[in-house]
Amino acid sequence: MPRLEPKIIQREIEQGLFWPVYWLYGQERMKSRELLKRLRKAVVGSGTNLAGLGFAEETLDASEIPAEIIMDAALSPSLGGGTRLIIIKDAHALRNPDVLAELCTVRTTLDQLAYVCVFLSKDLDGRKKFSKILLDKAAVVPCEEILEADREPWIAYLAKSRNVSIDPATSIRLAALDPWSLDIVDLELEKQFLAGASTENLIQPGRVGGGAEEFVDALFSRELKIALACIENFADQQDESLPLVGLLAWNVRHLLLLLTENELGGRGALRLNPHAAEKLKRWCRKWTLPEALELQEALTTLDYELKQTPLMPLGSWDSLVMRFCR
Repeated sequence: MPRLEPKIIQREIEQGLFWPVYWLYGQERMKSRELLKRLRKAVVGSGTNLAGLGFAEETLDASEIPAEIIMDAALSPSLGGGTRLIIIKDAHALRNPDVLAELCTVRTTLDQLAYVCVFLSKDLDGRKKFSKILLDKAAVVPCEEILEADREPWIAYLAKSRNVSIDPATSIRLAALDPWSLDIVDLELEKQFLAGASTENLIQPGRVGGGAEEFVDALFSRELKIALACIENFADQQDESLPLVGLLAWNVRHLLLLLTENELGGRGALRLNPHAAEKLKRWCRKWTLPEALELQEALTTLDYELKQTPLMPLGSWDSLVMRFCR
């Protein structure tokens, strides 16, 4: 079977057709993230699983475990029935992958599948026997770098998704960025959006309950004891917890913009009020760009958990803080 374009997989999902095994590889992480998001929504968010209790989805790291554990995870029955979603990060580091060959079967409808395994990899080594099995019996999806000739349509698509208007000169400038990726362009478009919006609400201390600003500062300053002490003030109050997640997400987006600007050698492109700028510059010293991207993803997961599992919020907040604070 030839490699499949992401748009073909999206079309299959819309038609209700799924592969037991997906191998997503390449340098454009945004492509793989968006495709994984669609698969997760279709498999875990289908309403046939006890997704809110976390039983229908499992994430594994191939650099830390043998292939046999992945096999066991895929073949374990889902509590409450339905299809299990198994996400395997760093799949290029798989050891003894040939044992996973029996997971690769034919494309079918979701109700006929006990598992959907999504492997996230940097590449596909065509010399390996398992790669040949994947190409023959699985959905192999390249998420490769965007060709220079195709950059401007992608820029237009990202701008439209952010509701940002850009002129031809800006589009040309974005297409000429070096290094170039969809994530970098998306952050540049975020700057365009922020340049036309007020930054007075960046920290938003008055938008959520008491102690929120202290918790936000403690989390981004990576102060474990202070952050843990704040959690009990809001963890069991969903009307405060959910706005706080939005507040954190808002701040982490700005943190990412500033970290990216620093990494690319930019100076002053992101306009902030003095209070926000002081906080962000101080937080930047505590984070790397990959860590901030990981926090952004973790906040998306936390938001899902709080909405789906409102009876267990304390553990979710504790896990977040202990994962990212020293």
